Amino acid sequence: MKVPSTADAVSASVACARALGLPADDPQVIAEGYSVRVRLRPARVVTRVVTVGRELRPDPLPWLEREVSVAQFLATSGVPVVAPWTDPGPHLAEGLEVSLWEWAEHDASKVLPAQFGAMLGPLHEALATYPGELPTLVGPLTDIATALTVSSDATLHRAAAELVPLAESWPRRPLHGDAHTANVLMTPDGPRWTDFEDVCVGPVEWDLASMTITDEALAAYTGPIDRPRLDDCRDLRRLQILASLLVGGYDEPALHQKLVTHLDQRVGTAR
Repeated sequence: MKVPSTADAVSASVACARALGLPADDPQVIAEGYSVRVRLRPARVVTRVVTVGRELRPDPLPWLEREVSVAQFLATSGVPVVAPWTDPGPHLAEGLEVSLWEWAEHDASKVLPAQFGAMLGPLHEALATYPGELPTLVGPLTDIATALTVSSDATLHRAAAELVPLAESWPRRPLHGDAHTANVLMTPDGPRWTDFEDVCVGPVEWDLASMTITDEALAAYTGPIDRPRLDDCRDLRRLQILASLLVGGYDEPALHQKLVTHLDQRVGTAR
């Protein structure tokens, strides 16, 4: 599978903009990772094109469709989110799926831990009224399933045999799916949620499982937290990261060993 390059993502973004009548004479890449985000200057619109993420999720269309749908719902519900553009798609341009979003002025500062925890409760309350269907823990379960088909890593297979059935037994309610501090933009109008690609149903503890979420953030969360399940969710997060390392072939031996050591120690202790 050929993974689109950043240049491919920029070209598709500009082609999409031109098809929609948007000025995009000075495109600017503002983020690269699993996806590439391009600001279509002088338009106040940002595109999202999945690139590296296709290694784990070969068909990004349903992910982008869910993200747009949920973000539109939250924006109209008054939740502070980066809103989709008026015709967000996803559109197909040069063979790539492109979603479009309103440009939000922001700086590089991070949301404070207590502020993050306090924001998550109202987000969960709003998501609870979303009328659409959402898959169960689609981010980690998909990434792990993909890795299991291409990697013979013993730790991956042992931990998945224990954690995946456990995760499928957990309570289910709508979640952000990838809630961590980097997915909150600090704008002049206050912090705004972004990046709902992994929106799903699962336990609230999954949205508290990122290692960026501190004890101070947990204390500020307004709902109940099952601490043993939170520990298991954090292990599922570790397994998801291990899956991404194995599929993407990333050269991060220290992180790989840290994940393997922890997951090997926990096998047989799941709740």
